[in-house]
Amino acid sequence: MTQRERFLAIIRGEEFDRIPYMYGGPRASTFAAWRKQGLSAEQQRAWGSFTGADGGMGIGKFFPGPWPGREEAIVEERGNRRIWRDAWGALREDAIDQPTEGFATRRYLEYPVKTRADWESIREHFDPHSPERTQPLAAHQVRSSLNPDAYRHHPPGGTHWRDLVERCNVSDLPVKATFYGPYWAIRDLCGMEGLSIMFYDQPSLVHEMFEYWTWFMMEMLDEPLHAIKVDEFVIGEDMAYKKQSMMSPPLMREFLLPQYRKLYAFMKERGVEAMTMDSDGYSNQILDVLYPEALDGINPIEIAAGNDPEEILTSYPGIFIHGGVDKRELAKSRERLRAEVRTRYESAWRHGGYIPTCDHGVPPDIPLRNFLYFVELAHGLCNGEDVDRYEPPCKLETQLRPIEEMFDHRSAIARAYGDEE
Repeated sequence: MTQRERFLAIIRGEEFDRIPYMYGGPRASTFAAWRKQGLSAEQQRAWGSFTGADGGMGIGKFFPGPWPGREEAIVEERGNRRIWRDAWGALREDAIDQPTEGFATRRYLEYPVKTRADWESIREHFDPHSPERTQPLAAHQVRSSLNPDAYRHHPPGGTHWRDLVERCNVSDLPVKATFYGPYWAIRDLCGMEGLSIMFYDQPSLVHEMFEYWTWFMMEMLDEPLHAIKVDEFVIGEDMAYKKQSMMSPPLMREFLLPQYRKLYAFMKERGVEAMTMDSDGYSNQILDVLYPEALDGINPIEIAAGNDPEEILTSYPGIFIHGGVDKRELAKSRERLRAEVRTRYESAWRHGGYIPTCDHGVPPDIPLRNFLYFVELAHGLCNGEDVDRYEPPCKLETQLRPIEEMFDHRSAIARAYGDEE
């Protein structure tokens, strides 16, 4: 089977020859920590081939933020902390000097949308037909930003979807796309607390904002999805935490389900094989409302939040999931790591519809040698090796340089916030 055929077979619940080699993506801060643990620049650059991971294709640039963005402004700087307004209009606090690339330090102090007038003002910056949303831009066409990472920032570059149509449609690799969903997007404008209050105090405005965002998504994606066959479209929501979702089931049924029905029909009419949600935190309340009527699956199945891949696969027949390998166990002993990985691959082979990977972005507190052991162990279990007896060859770690320094999260936090003595 090709990688694409295998991926589609797992989505459809059909027979497959092996599980895809997918492990989870290290964060920028993780790679920075791993460079001090012996990873070379070339190994990082060619990470996919170094670890033997299967590949995938995207469908080009789709910028979901305000265009043009609002003028950024510094309000105050104290030590290593900066208070400023970003291009979305939010007042936030960030570390000025980051201890490692991609180390998230943002803290939001105020959000731009509190009233209907606020919404009507910022809505003008969300025209789905602005050509800059899909066209590659040169550096001089994009404002410089105070943003310490790529989130909520419009970077230069990118590839237009029209330039990828033929490559995607003939590719042997899975074709995937992603976009912010209505909860994520409107929460970014109102804040979680603000939006939670608005569900009760301004419900008609919330309905209007959710409806607008759904229209915004469909307008931007209509032509590309007619031209490109997408295997998995991931709606980013991040709408849950431990044992609970951020919207109660009744609120989801009132505000979210109608929009997901529209999105699901839109995706299926354009040949999308699976529409899934990316949401950290507990998944079951979301699935109880949206699956299978308006969703085909969910990821990353965070174990710390109370998720259990085995229980999800049993309780929601036909679902497609990926993730579910507890990142905390990957940072511990190899015995603990083995026990965790064994459990997840047993579920994947027993049920189908499941690709085990790290249950979120791979964090920097997972030692490099632990992760490479996981990669080689998972590789064997993907191929159907005996989960009780298989021992990986550990060849990858022999290619590393000596360890200079191990990651210390306490020191990194102290440096980020200027609290280190």
